[in-house]
Amino acid sequence: MKKSLLGLFFICSAFLNAQDTVKVATNMTPDQLAELDYNNGLAALKKNDPTTAVDMFTKALTAKPNFDKALANRAIAYTHLKKHAEAIKDINDAIKINPQNPDTYFNKGLIFFETNQKDSEQVALDYCLKLKPTHAEAAYYKGLAHYESNEPDKAITFYSQAITSNPQYVYAYNDRASVKRSKGDYAGAIADYEKALSIDGSLVFIHNNLGSAYRLNKNYTKAVEAYSAAYQKNPAYLTALINRGAANFESNNLKAAQTDFEDALKKDPDNSFCYNNLSSIALKNKDYKKAESMAKLAIDHDEKNGAAYYNRGIARQMLRDTDGSCADWKKALTLGVESAKAFINSSCE
Repeated sequence: MKKSLLGLFFICSAFLNAQDTVKVATNMTPDQLAELDYNNGLAALKKNDPTTAVDMFTKALTAKPNFDKALANRAIAYTHLKKHAEAIKDINDAIKINPQNPDTYFNKGLIFFETNQKDSEQVALDYCLKLKPTHAEAAYYKGLAHYESNEPDKAITFYSQAITSNPQYVYAYNDRASVKRSKGDYAGAIADYEKALSIDGSLVFIHNNLGSAYRLNKNYTKAVEAYSAAYQKNPAYLTALINRGAANFESNNLKAAQTDFEDALKKDPDNSFCYNNLSSIALKNKDYKKAESMAKLAIDHDEKNGAAYYNRGIARQMLRDTDGSCADWKKALTLGVESAKAFINSSCE
């Protein structure tokens, strides 16, 4: 799992729903003008326009200086703009105005999340949950933090809390599934991924994740189905095509695997991984000349691809090029391919 700035969008729904920018009506009170500019700021955030958002929230604060929600959301806009000192000042000012608003503490946690201040992030999120135990986004980010701290059981606990608070929380299901997958609970992971897709079947990365869970569980038919669904929904998502090739390879469907990797190379001709996979297929087919040439192409496109040196070493050994094979295996070992050590010990002086 990677860190996500998704939470910087959630804040838009934590207060008022953003609407399209509207024109200022006449004879409005300062508070009404502030609300209008505030909503325009939320709309700008939703459109990923933090510069306009800052301007709108600033206008709202001009009309209503103690508008804590405008300060809290301007802090998020500043965070998007990497203006972290301004963000911290705004969020602290918002807390001074209204120290009982859990969403403000959540925003503060997001700012610390973005700036990689993990301890401060946890303090803010904990206080948010103290004020509002059902704050799903805060629980979700607690789950992220525990996963990154290699505490999978605690991560699952907080993802589950997020789901209890919001049973439609797609990303919490996805991330809980990924933690379960890392623990070897493939059935649990599959159930969570499928639940996430029942809520939003358009998310190609979750189809891909589901495929990986099935693949790890050695259910290659279902893995290929899930990867195919991801690729069909977005043909530019080559990860799914390459993973489908790997699932086909592992199930010994070499012809389908070769087609997948060759198709991927048509779209990404510099993909060292695919060249090496074609080398692996050639090795299985005992076509050692092709295995050597495909491994060479993999190395040409990524000289740090240890698996390619390993494969080329095997091909060269079968072609009776002992010096070449030993040189390749030694290189593979330096690049972290520990399985090369056995070949070196048995075949090289």
